[in-house]
Amino acid sequence: MKILFCDIDSTINNHWVRIQKWALPSFPGKTIHQNAFTREEIMKDLPIENAVESIEKFSKEYEIHFLSARNFPNAWDITKEWLDKWGFIYKSINIVKSSIDKVEFVRNNHCDLFIDDFSKGQEYGESYQVLYTDTINQLNDMGINLEVFKGDWNAIRQKYIT
Repeated sequence: MKILFCDIDSTINNHWVRIQKWALPSFPGKTIHQNAFTREEIMKDLPIENAVESIEKFSKEYEIHFLSARNFPNAWDITKEWLDKWGFIYKSINIVKSSIDKVEFVRNNHCDLFIDDFSKGQEYGESYQVLYTDTINQLNDMGINLEVFKGDWNAIRQKYIT
């Protein structure tokens, strides 16, 4: 079975509503209040349209592994609770501290497809505007088959699922 690594924030969940709510001093802000990363707030996040169904369809051909940069206390436990709440299928949950740490993780683990929005700065505006180009470039240099998610799970399913 092929291996899929999939990001969480702005890829399967609509976290930018929460991030913008907690932007300081107010939206658009310069930083994000720590309350944005509490269990209570994260559990309010909704899945992105068609994400649950798409991951389920991918699971017929791919082993699903979530890989997310979440540098806050209890990130793994909160992430598991959220994924299970919405019924996502997965083999593992992998938490790293920052986007660039995903490069080393993927370097050390087989990956047939990596889906990630690679976007940053949602406290300043919508997702998918400013990308982590350093992470994208390093993954491309490694020959990783990656898909930059831009909000449309139907298009990704059509491209990769037989």
